[in-house]
Amino acid sequence: MDLLRSLVGMCILLLIAYLFSVNKRKIKLRTVGSALLLQITLGAVMLYVPAGKWFISSIANVVNRVISYSDAGSAFIFGGLVGPKMNVLFDGAGFVFAFHVLPAIIFITSLISILYYLGVMGWLINILGSLFQKLLGISKVESFAAVTTIFLGQNEIPAVVKPFINKMNSNELFTVICSGMASIAGSMLVGYAGLGVPIEYLLAASLMAIPSGLHYGRILGACVAGGWLYRPEISH
Repeated sequence: MDLLRSLVGMCILLLIAYLFSVNKRKIKLRTVGSALLLQITLGAVMLYVPAGKWFISSIANVVNRVISYSDAGSAFIFGGLVGPKMNVLFDGAGFVFAFHVLPAIIFITSLISILYYLGVMGWLINILGSLFQKLLGISKVESFAAVTTIFLGQNEIPAVVKPFINKMNSNELFTVICSGMASIAGSMLVGYAGLGVPIEYLLAASLMAIPSGLHYGRILGACVAGGWLYRPEISH
């Protein structure tokens, strides 16, 4: 029943996107269909295939380990305010967002910034961006922005692609915006995990959001002839 509900919801959202498309005749079915198929495949592999479940579980363990470092820092700063006795004192309501989640968000944001400075994030994003560009037949700036949504939020993505904005056509720019709206920043993902949401589902949704934002952007924005195929190289 849950699977059927999800499929119905997906069909309704696709229909809404089609109805509000600025130019239905310009929609590239190959790109949209490939992105939709990739989204479904990613979800099925990560949630149902043993190898995919192992992969996402391994990443989740790494994320949980990183969160534990943040928890240790919070315990050092706030002491007993983040300890288990708070739940006893307040009858299970001792979880304080400002003490548990906000420090984790600040910690992860700082960690991501360091990885960008060291070039690790740029290397990873360029590889994944090239992969999605070849799979979906889109410009590399679009695939680059879509992959960036795994780590950054809507506010940061325009700043990252700022050097390339004046070379982008309207459809590419709209697709970049859709990609940013399709997911959340990595720091907020950790914040939701701190609230008790299973990290495996958060990671799966974050990866599935890459093709999702792309195919909705391609439907709503309507494809135009000729895309900017310049490859943005990110060093930090």
